[in-house]
Amino acid sequence: MYKPTPVSIENAPPVDRRRLIPFTHEEKRRIFRGMVAGELEAGILRYSRRTQLLKYAERLEIDEFEATLLIAEAQYHADQIEPIRFDSDASLDSLSRPESWSISVRLAVALISAIFINLLLIWWLIR
Repeated sequence: MYKPTPVSIENAPPVDRRRLIPFTHEEKRRIFRGMVAGELEAGILRYSRRTQLLKYAERLEIDEFEATLLIAEAQYHADQIEPIRFDSDASLDSLSRPESWSISVRLAVALISAIFINLLLIWWLIR
């Protein structure tokens, strides 16, 4: 009888890291500088934004010291760097507050809810 071997990190097959991380280190640095430029308000970076950017840098596998240097560089050359902004921040807070949803999402939720309620009423009347 076939007995499967349990999979763990120790006996897992090697993973091609290039497939998982599609950006080179220089591309990650450029993206991070653009993120910093997008978060600047009149040349000033708020502490809360700086903390969030350092978390993003960690996800991009940029160490904290290099991220701090990139933040300083982006602040100094802010007029020469194309800012990168994220239009939708899909956090739990934004998803749980319907007033932060776009009009099209609100209409879609209302339409789906109305269809569901109508189907329930029809099912209740038929049975």
